[in-house]
Amino acid sequence: MNDTEKALRDQLIGSWLLERWEIDYGDGRVTLPFGANAEGVIIYAADGWMSAAMSSAKRTALDAATPASASLASRAAVYAEYLAYGGRWSLAGDTVVHQVTHSVNPVLIGTEQRRHAYTSGHSLLLQAMEPTPRPRTHRIRWRRASSATQ
Repeated sequence: MNDTEKALRDQLIGSWLLERWEIDYGDGRVTLPFGANAEGVIIYAADGWMSAAMSSAKRTALDAATPASASLASRAAVYAEYLAYGGRWSLAGDTVVHQVTHSVNPVLIGTEQRRHAYTSGHSLLLQAMEPTPRPRTHRIRWRRASSATQ
């Protein structure tokens, strides 16, 4: 690990709260997958493990007391408003690599999620280009949890 990666690693370690997740389609259209008030946390541990969760601020309630007894439509609505995954993390230059070992979305398990990482003070920007099905850029802004006023 070079000095630049070590510095970035030291800056990443800790807990971060979601400020904004936007997707830029490059044609002037920008969407907010979980809305303007989305909530979330990402944690980078010094031992190389990470965990992330993001959701809509006002999530749909299940139509029953437990997921097992809820309708399929109700469970689908709840699933669509939440994303969580975790696994190992490492750096490749200024790119943080999430090696997904578990996820609410099974499609992510076994994948590498690569994000360019930019830090400034108590802010973290993770950015990723998604080439398919149509090119788009994900920008996920976080603030260090210890500096949060929640």
